[in-house]
Amino acid sequence: MGKAASHANQTTLYLTPLHGRADVLKRLIANIGAALQHVKAAAEQFKDLDRWGCLLRYISDRIAPVIGPPKPAQGLPATG
Repeated sequence: MGKAASHANQTTLYLTPLHGRADVLKRLIANIGAALQHVKAAAEQFKDLDRWGCLLRYISDRIAPVIGPPKPAQGLPATG
């Protein structure tokens, strides 16, 4: 469940997880907040920054080390 509140030209989103795995959802929401704060800080320093590109790089830098490099494709079995 969510609610948006606007004040002083800023919108704040309040989320209340109702799911059984609320602990996981809270961590995911915190990670999204950290990513957006990273983009905001970088955008303040670099005015010509591609914000979407920055966000995607931030996310991929944190996901790629967890996933690892792609595995080679399995060969097809030989037929006789």
